[in-house]
Amino acid sequence: MLILTEKKSVAKDFATALDAEEHPGFFINREKNIEVVFCQGHLFELVEPEFYNPSLKKWDIKDLPIIPNEFKYQKIAATAYQTQIVLKKLNEHNSDKILIATDADREGELIGRIILDQAKISNIDNCYRFWVSESLVPHVILSGIKNAKPLSEYNKLAQQGYARQRADWLVGINLSRFISIGNSEIFPVGRVQTAVLCEIAKRNYEVKNFIPEKYSECEAKITDSNGTTIKAKLIDAKNKTAFSPSDYYLNNAKKCLINMPIEKNKSSSEKKTIKPPKLLNLNTLSKIAFKKYSYTPEKTLQIAEELYNDLKCLSYPRTPSRVLGENNVELFLEKFELLKENYPHSKFCNSKLINSDNKNIFDSKKLESHHALIPLALLPEKATVEQKNIFNIILDSFFTVCQDDYIYNIETVLLFCGNYILKTGFKQVVQSGWMGVGNENIQNEPANDGNDGNDGFEVIQEITKFNKENCHISEIVILDKKTKPKREYTIDTLLDFMEKPKGDNAGILHGLGTSATRPEIIKKLFSSGYVLEENKKLFATKKGIWLLNLLAKNNELAKIANVNQTTIWENELNTNPLVFENHIIDYVSNCIKPEIKEIYTKESPGICPVCGKSVMENKISFNCSGWTENCKFTIWKKSYGTNFDFEDAKNLLSGNYTAYKNCKNKAGKNFKAKFKLRGIKIEIIFKK
Repeated sequence: MLILTEKKSVAKDFATALDAEEHPGFFINREKNIEVVFCQGHLFELVEPEFYNPSLKKWDIKDLPIIPNEFKYQKIAATAYQTQIVLKKLNEHNSDKILIATDADREGELIGRIILDQAKISNIDNCYRFWVSESLVPHVILSGIKNAKPLSEYNKLAQQGYARQRADWLVGINLSRFISIGNSEIFPVGRVQTAVLCEIAKRNYEVKNFIPEKYSECEAKITDSNGTTIKAKLIDAKNKTAFSPSDYYLNNAKKCLINMPIEKNKSSSEKKTIKPPKLLNLNTLSKIAFKKYSYTPEKTLQIAEELYNDLKCLSYPRTPSRVLGENNVELFLEKFELLKENYPHSKFCNSKLINSDNKNIFDSKKLESHHALIPLALLPEKATVEQKNIFNIILDSFFTVCQDDYIYNIETVLLFCGNYILKTGFKQVVQSGWMGVGNENIQNEPANDGNDGNDGFEVIQEITKFNKENCHISEIVILDKKTKPKREYTIDTLLDFMEKPKGDNAGILHGLGTSATRPEIIKKLFSSGYVLEENKKLFATKKGIWLLNLLAKNNELAKIANVNQTTIWENELNTNPLVFENHIIDYVSNCIKPEIKEIYTKESPGICPVCGKSVMENKISFNCSGWTENCKFTIWKKSYGTNFDFEDAKNLLSGNYTAYKNCKNKAGKNFKAKFKLRGIKIEIIFKK
C-alpha cells in the first residue's frame, strides 16, 4: 500500500503509527509492504497563458479573453525534487492500494487529484480516501486507514476544487490584463481581494461622509431608604433610551420626576453563563496578535509556522477549526500535564472539564481540516521574543478553555413613576470562573459598528442590596449625545469581516478566503498599492478607488467587487461545479469590453524644487519624475517618526506647512510637529 500525505509532518505521524523507517523523501515498512510519501503542499500549478501560445506573453487586448480548451499544469520549481519522488512512488504502486491522505478539505482533495492525474493514474478503483481532521495520534491513524472510503465517493469535492482553481485563474488572468493593458501600472483583480478592497473603500466613504445626528438620554439617580444610590434610564414604549432632543416625553420627565417617589416596580431575573473562549484557529490568533503586538497576519503565520516546523512546539498552524475531535481527549490531557507546571494560570483550571462531553473543547461535528491550535511542548529557550509572544497567546487560550464557566444573574428592573418608566439592572456574580483570573480580555475583539443612538442600552450595576420598595428619584439629568460613525477597518476587524461577512441583504455570507489564504490576500492589497495603513486604520488608495470606479461602470465588471456575489458563486460551486465554471467563463467573456477601457493617470503633488519636473508618488516615497536624468529629490513617506501622505507632499511642494502630525523620536517618545520644505530640506517645527 502507498500512502500519500500533504506534508512531511503528517507522513511522520503515519510512519510512527505504522513502524515505517525514514528514507530520503519517503517512509517504508518493508515487512508490511507499506510506503508513505509526502507532498510539500501543491506540487503543480496551472501554466501561464504563454504556454498555450507564446504570443500571449505580450499583453494585448485583442487576445482577450484567454480561455484554454484544456487546463495544463507544470511542476512548481521549488518542490521539483520531491515531486519526482512522489511520481516515482505512484508509478511503482500503480496496481497496489493507494491511500490519499492529503488534508480533509477541498484543497487537500485537489492536491491529491492533480498528482494522480500527473502520474497518469486515471483508473482510481484501487484508490481510497483517508478523511480525518483529528490530531493524528496512532490509534486515530489506524482507525482512519481501516475506515477509508473509495476515492470515487469524493469525486464531487474534487470537481469543486478544480472548478475553484480554474475560475480564479480565468478571473485573475483576464481581468488583470484587461484593466492593466495601456496603463503604466499593473492592476491585479481577484475574486476575493477585489471584494475585500471594495469593503474597505465602502467603509472609508461611510466614515468620511457620516453626518452625526443628535439624540438625548434621560438618566436618573435613585436613592433608597438606606441611602444607596443607583442609576436608571428613561425608556419609551419600545424599550429604547434614545430620544429626539425636542421630545415632549423626555423634556417633561426632567421637570416632573425630580424627588418623586417610585410608585411600583417590576423585576425579571435571568441566569447567564459565558463559557471560556474556544481554542484558537489561525484567523483568531492573527486578530489577537495584531491587537496585542501589531503583527500583520502574514507575520503571525510566519511565526506560527516557525513554532510548528522549527521548534516543534505547536500544532499545525493553517487551521480553520477552534475545537479538537472527540478522539483527542488523551492528547489534550497529555499536553495539559506536560505544560501545567510551567504555567501559573493552570492552577485555575478544572481538569474534570477535559472530557469528550465538553463540546466547547471536543466537537468532531465542528472540526474542519485540522484541529485548533494547541501547544505540543515547552517553548525552547532559543525562541525569539516574537515566537514567545505568539506561543504565549496560544498557551493562554489552551489553559483558559478548561477553566470553569463565568456565571451571573441579571435582574432587570422597571421603575414606574406616573406615566414614566425608568429601567435599570443589577448584576450578581455566581461563579467568576475564567473571567476571574485576568482572562476577560483574551479575545476581546473590537466591534466594527458605531453607536446609532438607538441601541436600547441598559444600566447594569453590581450592588449587593437595594430597597426597590422604598426609593425616590434624587437627581435627573438630560444627556445630549451624537451618533457615531462606524470605525475604519483595522487588520483585526477586517479579518473578522472576512471570516463572517455581511452583505447588502443583511444575510450571513460565505467567508472570504480561508484561514490559510487571508494573510496572503491582505498582503496583496498592500503590495498592489490598493490599501495603506495609517495609525492602524486601513484606507483604499487613489489607485484602489480608481479601479473600483472603473469596475462600477459596467454591471458585469462590478460583480467582482460585490461581497454578495461571492456567495452566489460559492453556492453554485458547491451545487454544480460544472455550471459554476461555465458561468465564470461567460462572466469573463462579458467583462472584456474595450469601449470602457480607461487610462490611470497619477496626480502629481507638485513640482520638484531641484529640476522643475513633476513629483510622482510611489509605494515608499514621492520622488522626482526626472530620476532617469539623475534628479534624486525625494520625500520619504516614513520619516521623522511619522507618515507623509499625498496632502502633506502637496503642502510641502507648494511652500506651505503640513498640519501638526503625531511623531515619535528614536527613543520612542511621542511629540507633535508640523513640517515645511525650505530649499530641498524639510524643516521641523515642534508644537509647544
